[in-house]
Amino acid sequence: MKKLLSLTIALLLVVTLVAGCSSQNSQQQPQDQQNQQQTEQPQQGALQDGTYYAEDKEFDDHGWKGLVTVIVKDGKITNVFYDEINQEGKLKSFDPEYGSRMKENSGTTPLDVYPKLEQALVEKQKPEDVEAVSGATSSSDRFKSLVAEALKGSPVEAKDGLKDGLYKASEADFDDHGWKAMAAVIVKDGKIQSVFFDEVNKEDGHYKSTDQEYAKNMEAKSGSTPTKAVEALSKSLVEKQNPEQVDSVTGATGTTTKFKDLMTKALSLAK
Repeated sequence: MKKLLSLTIALLLVVTLVAGCSSQNSQQQPQDQQNQQQTEQPQQGALQDGTYYAEDKEFDDHGWKGLVTVIVKDGKITNVFYDEINQEGKLKSFDPEYGSRMKENSGTTPLDVYPKLEQALVEKQKPEDVEAVSGATSSSDRFKSLVAEALKGSPVEAKDGLKDGLYKASEADFDDHGWKAMAAVIVKDGKIQSVFFDEVNKEDGHYKSTDQEYAKNMEAKSGSTPTKAVEALSKSLVEKQNPEQVDSVTGATGTTTKFKDLMTKALSLAK
């Protein structure tokens, strides 16, 4: 009788242990599957690759509005181009007079501010994490707002091989004469609409287009000036829509070469 009772108790213990393990395994399996599914799911909020563009709908009280192009590759922001344009079609970073006034008032210029904002966005990857640049609070706020607006939209579709937006390029170093060239191009409806080019002096940051002495010497030697050369090159690019087909300017070989190289680089990002 005692043997039978002991055997019955042992059997009940075995049944209880088996049931408990089965229940634990059945609970563990869905949890493991859920963890695996979460691991396989793409990261929330990842950016779609492409080119994003936004601009202010209206000019501000001073006659300017912001433009921004953001390029995303492999889910990361890789390139950013920002500037502000006025009703006359001038870009702030290519406006020597504005740069000079801003320097006097705040100690900085668009050429100082915009690259800092662009680089900060590439590093932080979120516009809200970009810190305002000292002396340019308004531009910093406008930059962050426009980037956020651009990224809320859909990537720009190419028309005639080009995507609408603002694109820039500049030389990495100053040349042997102390100049560094910079270029910008605005594409609308798949066409090159506006072109900007100038060179900045290493010593004091003045623009070649404002250097009267340089222009006087160049005209005496070649019959042209930096301003005349850039106007001719820009007009040719808008007409030809291809930097390789831009007509060279007599007496401005160096400017022509820099112009075509930088425009080719800038437009390569619009394709």
